[in-house]
Amino acid sequence: MNLFSEMSWEQVKEYLARDDRVILPLGSTEQHGRHLGLGTDSIEAEAIARGAGEATGVIVAPTLNYGMALTLMAFPGTLSLRPPTLIAVLEDIFRSLYRHGFRRVLVVNGHGGNTASLASAVQMVTQDLAGWRVKSFEWWTDAESYRVVVEMLGAQTGSHAAPGETALMLAVCPRAVKLDRLTRSARDAPDVPSREMTTVQNFAQQYPDGIKGRDPRGATREAGEALLRKSVEICAREIAEWS
Repeated sequence: MNLFSEMSWEQVKEYLARDDRVILPLGSTEQHGRHLGLGTDSIEAEAIARGAGEATGVIVAPTLNYGMALTLMAFPGTLSLRPPTLIAVLEDIFRSLYRHGFRRVLVVNGHGGNTASLASAVQMVTQDLAGWRVKSFEWWTDAESYRVVVEMLGAQTGSHAAPGETALMLAVCPRAVKLDRLTRSARDAPDVPSREMTTVQNFAQQYPDGIKGRDPRGATREAGEALLRKSVEICAREIAEWS
């Protein structure tokens, strides 16, 4: 597998002589209920990115472990970038990659709060980076990958620290899953959509344990492994279609 962190500058130069594609995992450091580690989004994004990199031979950049998580700041341990900061960081990463010769990047995003900043950063840099192209993948918004969750774990509405995300963590980093800490009877009900925007005040009020969705104790490692396989398959296909 080609990993930035394990390659020398000379090896990157040799890679660029034959390919201009790169995979960038984008995560966050934030609460995920009483039962999942704060690095859940980063761990999941990196696992999918590495799987896609191994399947395709495309280089994988280091994971960005911080994202826009302001709505979750009521929970200890959450570390957030402000949207302008995340946009600036992504712009700088994109411009650095471009300067060295990369032209196509697949961003594997592990956190929904990053989506708007990612879109803004792409629009900003493409104003003056000719030929710069970006694809993004989010397992919970992709119909094909999310179908795996529904088929194996039942109907889901809400994906934050719920069964789908818990299952994926059971597959990629089981030591960060602590289901025994769910001492209460977790709400086993779908998250009801609302036109009111989520904020740091209303998220903690609506979801005091940090879980948005069904009872995560319904998660299984088998479902997580199937979700990982499908996510890697989709990302590898997207990369191959750029060839």
